Amino acid sequence: MAEVKITQKQNAGDYSTETTFEAKDIDDLNENLIKGLFVCREVGQAEQPEIKPRQAWVITEQPGVKHDVVAIYDNAGIPSIMHRFTKTTNKELFGGSEKTHPAFVIGGVEYDEIYISVYPNCEINGKPYSLPYQKPWTNITNDDAAKACFSKGEGWHLLTAAEWGLLADTSLMLGTLPHGNTNGGKYHADPEEHGEEYDNSSKTLTGSGPATWTHDHTPEGVHDLCGNVWEMVRGLRIKNGRLQAAENNNAALDIDLTQEGDGWQPIYDDNGENIAVSVSDEEITICTATEIEQDYTGTEWENVSIECESERLKELALFPGEPEAYFYVDSTDGEYFPFRGGGWYNGAYAGVFYFNGYHSRAFVSWDVGFRSALIRYSGDSGDLDNLDGKDGKQTDEPREETAAPSFDALPGPVQLPTLVRLILARQLTVLYEAAGGKDPEGFKRIANTATDKELQQAAALSLSLSQVNAAVELYRNVSQQLKIANTLTLTIGKEAADHE
Repeated sequence: MAEVKITQKQNAGDYSTETTFEAKDIDDLNENLIKGLFVCREVGQAEQPEIKPRQAWVITEQPGVKHDVVAIYDNAGIPSIMHRFTKTTNKELFGGSEKTHPAFVIGGVEYDEIYISVYPNCEINGKPYSLPYQKPWTNITNDDAAKACFSKGEGWHLLTAAEWGLLADTSLMLGTLPHGNTNGGKYHADPEEHGEEYDNSSKTLTGSGPATWTHDHTPEGVHDLCGNVWEMVRGLRIKNGRLQAAENNNAALDIDLTQEGDGWQPIYDDNGENIAVSVSDEEITICTATEIEQDYTGTEWENVSIECESERLKELALFPGEPEAYFYVDSTDGEYFPFRGGGWYNGAYAGVFYFNGYHSRAFVSWDVGFRSALIRYSGDSGDLDNLDGKDGKQTDEPREETAAPSFDALPGPVQLPTLVRLILARQLTVLYEAAGGKDPEGFKRIANTATDKELQQAAALSLSLSQVNAAVELYRNVSQQLKIANTLTLTIGKEAADHE
């Protein structure tokens, strides 16, 4: 156990603040890190520097679809951990035609790669971020989630139905359908698989489960697609019993997907017939009939009757890829937006093929979240301490490292993936400089050599430090990048006097 107590006096114009920071009975406390984050300085209004998007590259290899794990900074200068998928065909994914999977076709242009959030997104200053060990952002409508994603900058968007289809099809192709939090913090079929619950909610923090909770059963895969919280997708709906979607992956663009918007198209079978969902007597039939039965019900995918052949349905993971996963649908008159994946209470019904098409676009709930994705990247290549270039200059292509950092350890309270360690160390150094630190290189060495637990403790304490240093706006903004679970016992005393 360790403790640290620091007192400093700050002057800001006609005001002065004396602040005492005290942390007691804390394991793995690095006193040099904490003191560095709480140095004395004259506090004034710090002018916000222009923030340019940056990205750092970590090259990895997996069987099947090639992808990378990267950190990409948005227009607020805050990173998200993203998974890069490279262009693939329907034939490679599920034995379809040679056409490119629609997730890579946006606005009539084929993209070589797309980026998908590794974690369900959390919220920082009204924007969504893919970070480990966070509370998923819930209680938001589909339209508002889309706006929040668009606000991150060019190319950012709410995960689309086509991109969810890519994830599901990839998992099925690899034989790694994801497990997840399907029974109050645990996996229903194996209670030994569990994540870290929070707030007695039965929900788990993002990325806190084992590797089997990812799309490819590796720690660097896309986490939490099965169970925990439902996930919204953009560009798919049921209207008056008919399936409709945005063309290809155009939902990644800010097209008109309002209720009467022109961005919607019917979903067709391979013969060009409009696909509908008929519900009658607790039975569900996917067909091309002109007249359908309109009702609402749910059943396992293995019990759904599919009377048409449609490659488009397979692209969107609307088929029995997981026979026990549930398909719930409302085919009555009206507009219904789907959720995918299931919740922490769905047991064997949850899965990456689970489809819940029962709620309106305005529905919000504490068990429905979302994640962002990215279709293009603009700006300089940037770096995370020049990881993607030896001289720090702009480069057209990322430099591939000869050896990727090890991801053998899961994100968690004890061990962190190398990429997450780099982000924490870098942002703590930014905090140190914002607080008036005079030796950033020395502090960087301390941060880079700190243990995983020391980094996490310092990051958690930085949230409290930002609150008591509110006069420095940059300090507060950067520290919020370090939102992690904070289980520390803190005592903060503050006295302020008005100098007239």
